[in-house]
Amino acid sequence: MIIELKEGSIRVAFRVNDDQSVELVDFSAIANSADMPVLGGGEQSGMPYPFKPRQFLAVHVTGESSTEFHANKHDSGSVSRHWQYVSHQIAENEQGKLLTLTVSAPNGLKADYYMQTYAKLSIVRTWVTLSNAGEEDLGIEYVSSFIYQGIGKNRSSEAYDHLKIYVPRNGWANEAQWQEYSAVELGLSHMPYLGYSLPDKGNSRYSYGSSDSWSTAHCLPMGMVKDDESGEISFFEIDHSGAWQIEYGMGDGRNLYVCLMGPNDESFWWKNLKKGESFTTVPAAFGVRVGGINEAVAELTEYRRRIRRPNPDNERLYVVFNDYMNCLFGDPTEEKEKQIIDRAAALGCEYYCLDCGWYDSGVWWDKVGEWKESPERFPNGLKAVYDYARSKGMKMGMWLEIEVMGTECPLSSTLPDDWFICTHGKRRVENKRYLLDFRNEAVRQYCTDVVDRLIADYGCEFFKIDYNVTTGPGSDLNTDSMGDAMLNHYRALYDWIRSVYEKHPGLVIENCGSGAQRMDYGMLSLHSLQSTSDQTDYISNAYIAANVASAVTPEQAGMWVYPYKDDREHVVFNMVNGILLRPYVSGIVWEMSEESMQVFREGITVYKSIREEIKTMSPFFPNGFGRVGDSQLAYGVRNEQKAYVSVFAIHSKTVCVSLKEFGGKIANVSVKYPLQADCEYTLTDDALIVTMPEDVCARLFEITFA
Repeated sequence: MIIELKEGSIRVAFRVNDDQSVELVDFSAIANSADMPVLGGGEQSGMPYPFKPRQFLAVHVTGESSTEFHANKHDSGSVSRHWQYVSHQIAENEQGKLLTLTVSAPNGLKADYYMQTYAKLSIVRTWVTLSNAGEEDLGIEYVSSFIYQGIGKNRSSEAYDHLKIYVPRNGWANEAQWQEYSAVELGLSHMPYLGYSLPDKGNSRYSYGSSDSWSTAHCLPMGMVKDDESGEISFFEIDHSGAWQIEYGMGDGRNLYVCLMGPNDESFWWKNLKKGESFTTVPAAFGVRVGGINEAVAELTEYRRRIRRPNPDNERLYVVFNDYMNCLFGDPTEEKEKQIIDRAAALGCEYYCLDCGWYDSGVWWDKVGEWKESPERFPNGLKAVYDYARSKGMKMGMWLEIEVMGTECPLSSTLPDDWFICTHGKRRVENKRYLLDFRNEAVRQYCTDVVDRLIADYGCEFFKIDYNVTTGPGSDLNTDSMGDAMLNHYRALYDWIRSVYEKHPGLVIENCGSGAQRMDYGMLSLHSLQSTSDQTDYISNAYIAANVASAVTPEQAGMWVYPYKDDREHVVFNMVNGILLRPYVSGIVWEMSEESMQVFREGITVYKSIREEIKTMSPFFPNGFGRVGDSQLAYGVRNEQKAYVSVFAIHSKTVCVSLKEFGGKIANVSVKYPLQADCEYTLTDDALIVTMPEDVCARLFEITFA
């Protein structure tokens, strides 16, 4: 029996064999897939060994044997190849179709495997619920949210060099820096077949992930694989803020597998599943298109728009001024704030966010947690600043690091340990901070009371929620494992965030994790705005601006626009960094001349004129992903009628922007910003050649199609 789903350009096929075993035999772009599952190998491909799809759900139970040699790989769990078909159903819903595939194992474990499609998209979301229907406890060491062993099965040769793996490096102030490797470079390939018998799979793997509560401190929870022979690109992400892992390995024959997991044995996770209990994995998404990175990111962008919480902020795309970066740097006073508020209002900003430092007169880092205003900084009360901003036509917000308490916060010494992440009988201390454990109902209530009070007392309509320290693997209080405690902490935190929005539906919350160290769609399916970096250099910021829409939708990507020189081209470059994302405004505005203010104001006005389009446009990368050190960068958004492209010259006056994919349908090209463009450009058959007036320069172009 074949269980089949088709949507967008994808075809997904599960095969139920005569022995009732279940295999995921196809996940391909329809154009490259036959009516029946393409199994690959044999005479069909000229290969000496066939594609053996085997498992679709990887699970290992403590005390049971793995199914073969596996080293550190997660494709040989004790249950992985022993699932037996029970039932399935495909039901239509408001998003598309939901497949529920139920299987069971001899040890009493039952699994409901879910796959959700999205109308007209070539991507699915998957998750799994395990249930213990047996008589004995079952210790779960790992369970996949998604695994597919047929990456590259539609190519015709055995060469692994044709499989290109894109790895999304992410670091503090160095976010969204993609690296491209061949599978061979990552150690994923067989020796050439010379006519003798050889192993048809290997124990090598390549993996990356997170094992603490900064989900994106090292890499983004996503990836892509391009098959240069078939023309297919696979793309995927894990929508979770805690521990996660993406694993590549050699499957049977000539293909790769990819396994997407939340917390597992490598992140200190273990779950004792008792009789009658169930466990649900974190959600993951997987898709495939014919094309390259632009097609992949377009699909991921639309998927992210479909799964996030509907909210007015992502419809209206308000311009926010924040007083921190290259501005006050956490040293606010009433006098300073009012001076900056005047300038922010003159620029046309719609929200004003008072960043850190408002709650203490001195060194505040280790004292946070009570969230009461500093009378020394605000002698007339913080509300006076709020009222002043409102009198200038702006809504008011503030910085809040709600998930921590400083070690010198008086309240922290009065609270029981189970309010905090603990290990080995001690509270975890991270850079003079304790970390609240949201599994505790009293913690959630305290945080609710704080938010309610700040809204009631000041009329706060915007919170920048920061998160500058991490839990490590998790707590060992009241849990099967540290990893399971962190998973449940995050699930409780998500529920708390939902409760805040239910109570305050017009509230806007920015997700800031020390810049972008928690830039994932566990958080971003709830929050409308993401702080994309703590980078303070405007030129370095361009390398992030050119790539970050691969990680977050443009309308959620808060990109710093923070001029700190009274210089026209400096202001323009800063504005172009953010204009096709979500410009997040700051800078030393009180020192700017009227000429610089005018250029700055003009950029914000241009953004407001195009933001209605940006929220539905697809990101694209004309010259591929930018790399630090490149002298030319280009990033754009597009629809069927037009494209906007940000062009950056970095110590090189000339920039060549590839326009090959538009196939000669360009009707017109013009400079959108600044209005006095002062640059030369030429349109050739397949490129836009721009000559800038200075060797560090940026311009925004508009391209209309015939």
